[in-house]
Amino acid sequence: MSQKAVELGYNHYFTVDDLDLTEDQKEQVLEFLARKLWLIIEESSGDPDYHHKSYDPLIIEGNTAHSYVFNLGGGRHHNFDSLVDLEDKLLKDTIRRIKDNLWWQGYYE
Repeated sequence: MSQKAVELGYNHYFTVDDLDLTEDQKEQVLEFLARKLWLIIEESSGDPDYHHKSYDPLIIEGNTAHSYVFNLGGGRHHNFDSLVDLEDKLLKDTIRRIKDNLWWQGYYE
């Protein structure tokens, strides 16, 4: 358990901005998270090479996210207002894709 969790008595990390990290480190966390979310999306699809795009799920450059994997507003280059905004877009697209995958497999209505 982190020292902060011990002090507070709960996990207080709700967004990437809650992490005691530099902006660069927070960007790395989101790039890592994007790769893991993509693996979850692939697994929920039933196809181990879903869309053949796992090589490049997300690269952050300034206030632009480069991704063919996530639908963050069309195309490969996606503007975002903040890292929390990008985090929210990643999660929303992941949830949408998992629901779509489960619907296609007949598990979700």
